[in-house]
Amino acid sequence: MIGIGVVGAGFWSRMTHLPAFRTIEGFELMAVASANPSNARQAAEQYHVPAAHDDYRTLIRDPNVQVVDICTPNHLHAEIALAAFAEGKDVICIKPLATNVKDAYRMVNEAEKRGRKLFYAENVPFIPALVRLKELADGGLYGSLFRYKACEGIGSLHASWFSDPERAGGGAIIDMAVHGLSFLQWMASGKKAVRIHAEAGTFVHDQQAEDTSVIVIRFDDGSIGQTEDSWSLAGGYDSRFEIFGTRGHALADLLYAHPIRSVVGGAAEGGATVSQLHPVDEHFVKDGHLNLLTHFRDCLRAGAACRSSGADGYEIMTWVDAAYRSVRSGAPSIITT
Repeated sequence: MIGIGVVGAGFWSRMTHLPAFRTIEGFELMAVASANPSNARQAAEQYHVPAAHDDYRTLIRDPNVQVVDICTPNHLHAEIALAAFAEGKDVICIKPLATNVKDAYRMVNEAEKRGRKLFYAENVPFIPALVRLKELADGGLYGSLFRYKACEGIGSLHASWFSDPERAGGGAIIDMAVHGLSFLQWMASGKKAVRIHAEAGTFVHDQQAEDTSVIVIRFDDGSIGQTEDSWSLAGGYDSRFEIFGTRGHALADLLYAHPIRSVVGGAAEGGATVSQLHPVDEHFVKDGHLNLLTHFRDCLRAGAACRSSGADGYEIMTWVDAAYRSVRSGAPSIITT
């Protein structure tokens, strides 16, 4: 069994990671920690975790914990991860990897130096409907892909600390756009991002951080990625992913459990447009966290190649950094790494 210690007992760990670890064979929850002792105790009781701590350092030193799962506010990610590596632990970290590129690099570098694993807990590449979409694209159904698009929106913040740039590292870009950027990274696999242009603003919430953003990425083969993200979608939610190719395009709308909607042939080939539906079973609209953490178990057990590593999270952070530089300058940012 792989002993798991979860740092953080807020809504995200309770909604996703704690129940998933209870479900996946091979993982055993050994401890939970929170700066709020009451939260730690309640989470431990709810998920039958034997130890509850009010200091993550105590959890990290627990010999029964082999993997530290970080589900805390963003500004604590690097601090906790570095402490865990120093104790010989592997680490799972929720998005974003850190609040800045420097700390993200330190996390990746320290894990490599100490021979530890750093897993980036981004669920997008594990959402079954999107996995199916990637399979269709890789099979050539849509021809050569030249554009990728994601839209993620909510109407309000999950917790008050998200609006504090010191704790969050930014606003909607670092919180919401990282999902869309992960989709672009995955769909454009093998291509290098060379330029990013971002626009952002605050329109709905009275706060320092941006609640709305649009980011455009140019890849080295000329293809284009776009992600539209917000905390400002009053009265609703959004979760759409699209790809465009020389033979057709497709849309997966996860919010409304629609199947993958494809249009193939048509004007790109000089023929009539043919609409196709690719039915998606009910489980395909799930959020992918169970698949994500099961994959990490397989990586720990059998050394499977990781599909969402610390290096992937670091690349996303370089894109986030470039997006914020573009917002500040009003001009595109060049990606140099």
